[in-house]
Amino acid sequence: MAKIFRYELKRMLFSKFYIALLIINGAFAWFVLTTDIIAGVAFTAPFSFWSYGAYMATVMPMAMMTAMFLLSSYYSKNEKQVEVLTSATPVDEVKYMLVRNATVALGFLLLILTAILLSSYFYSTYFGYWNFGFLWIAVLTIMPGFVFFIGLGHWAGSVRTWFLYVLVPVTFAVGFLRHPIALDIYGGGYYSGFPLTLPVGADGEPAFVLSAVFLVTRALYLIIGGACWLYALYKSCANKKAGSES
Repeated sequence: MAKIFRYELKRMLFSKFYIALLIINGAFAWFVLTTDIIAGVAFTAPFSFWSYGAYMATVMPMAMMTAMFLLSSYYSKNEKQVEVLTSATPVDEVKYMLVRNATVALGFLLLILTAILLSSYFYSTYFGYWNFGFLWIAVLTIMPGFVFFIGLGHWAGSVRTWFLYVLVPVTFAVGFLRHPIALDIYGGGYYSGFPLTLPVGADGEPAFVLSAVFLVTRALYLIIGGACWLYALYKSCANKKAGSES
C-alpha cells in the first residue's frame, strides 16, 4: 500500500495541473487577504476570529473544488477500466480507498496550509500580529465542508459518474450564495453576518461565539459526509466481490 500511495502522490500532486491550481488558490487567498480581510469583517478587526473565520470560509470553495477535481479522476472512464483489472487482485478495497482519500486529503491540506501560511505572513507584515489560536477556527471551518463534499462525491461517483462532475462546480458556487446558517456549509455567512446581531464589547467589537445551530449543522455535515463515504465503500467492495466471482 505504501508503494500505491507514493504512486498516487506522484501521479496527482506532482502534476502540472495540480501545481497550477495550487498557485491559483494561493493567489486568490492573497487577494482575499489584501482586499476584504484587511478592512475587517462586520466592523471587527482584520485579526479577529470573525475576520479569520470569514477568510477561511472564502478560500474554502476554490480549495474544495480543487479537491473534487482530484477526486473525480478516480471515477473517470480510464480509471473504471483499470478497476476491471484490479478487481481480480488481492488488494484490500478498504485500504485502497483509504489511500485514495489520503491522496485527495493531502492535496487539499496543501492548499489550506498555503492559505494559512499566507495569512500568517499577511498578519505579521501588515499588523505585526501573530496568533496560532486561529488554527482551531481553520479546522472548524474546513473539516465539515471537506468531509461532506468528499463523502458526497464518493457517493455520486459510485452511483453515476456524471453526478460527481456536476458536483464539482457546485462545491464552488455554494460558497458565494446567501443562505441561512443551517445551510451555510463553509460558514462565510455566519462569520460575516452573525457578529452584526451581537452587542459590542469593551474592546469595540462583539465577542466571538459559536451558536448552537451553527455547531449542530457542522456535526450534521460531518455525519452525512461520513455516511456517504461508507456507502461508496460498501458499493466498491460489493463490486470487487462480484468481479472476482465472475
